[in-house]
Amino acid sequence: MLRKIVFVLVILVSALLPAAALADNNITVQPLSFPVTLSDGNSYTIAGYLYYQGSYQNKPLQVLVHGGGYNHLYWDVPSINNNKYSYARYMAEEKYAVLAIDQLGTGQSSKPNGDFVTLAETASSIHQVIGQMRSGNNALGQAFNKIVLVGHSFGSINAITVQATYHDADALVITALGHVPHELPFTNEFLAELAQHEYFTLPLEVRSAVFYSAPAADPDVIAYDNANLVDQITRGQLFTTFAAIFNDSVGQVSGPVLVQLGQNDALWPASYAAGEAAYWASASSITVQSLPDVGHSFNTHLDNKRGWKQISQWLSDTVGRN
Repeated sequence: MLRKIVFVLVILVSALLPAAALADNNITVQPLSFPVTLSDGNSYTIAGYLYYQGSYQNKPLQVLVHGGGYNHLYWDVPSINNNKYSYARYMAEEKYAVLAIDQLGTGQSSKPNGDFVTLAETASSIHQVIGQMRSGNNALGQAFNKIVLVGHSFGSINAITVQATYHDADALVITALGHVPHELPFTNEFLAELAQHEYFTLPLEVRSAVFYSAPAADPDVIAYDNANLVDQITRGQLFTTFAAIFNDSVGQVSGPVLVQLGQNDALWPASYAAGEAAYWASASSITVQSLPDVGHSFNTHLDNKRGWKQISQWLSDTVGRN
């Protein structure tokens, strides 16, 4: 009973307080806004949240790109039942600056017509955010010399497209996405139903079944996800991003790349890890890691920190910490 009361309080507090108020005592969370101009000539806004410990100056910047059905909060889930789930705060403690964005059409970012929010427009918006952070033409007035793109699921496809098209990042981290062709657990009828809507959310039972390996996750966390982390996906993304999963853009990605695949991922399991490296033909280096005991949403499984530690070590070896 006490456990349930604590869980309810966590949900109530997280719903009522802004992100900055939920910050740990030594982690600052600073909301930022990025103006972007897309192919229709109109201006839009991408919301971002900068996490850092002490100072963000002279630190590598991780730009975090969430997956479909989430917004930036995928990277900043609060501690539940004494287990930590915030990748953003973990990496801030590891001495990185961390920018978690709400992708176009989600969270506090602009929400244009859902058919306009395609992979190309999303990639362009991320490219412009990175350009502003690298140049110093941002609200901070701070230029970041080393920038790493970190993607999850659909966000990994978006990050790959950005790096393949614009070559913006000094390194790329891909989670919960592979390229060895295989069947995905969605029927044509299910996808056709989603496509009836300009903006849509995944049914909660689908989220739970596809995003989680139940034996490796706290049921309270799955409940928290379904109650607090659900965001919309656009029809434009559904068609263009799905089409890009197995295309050849991955072969155009430059720079060092880390790929993490979960053994219990219902979408892109680590059983295909042995064939993954061959797809990254232009990368300066490719590291593929298999993670046991995690499903699709890496951050919200009990053994999340195994993968986080491996990312932190790889980034330290690849781009350093200052």
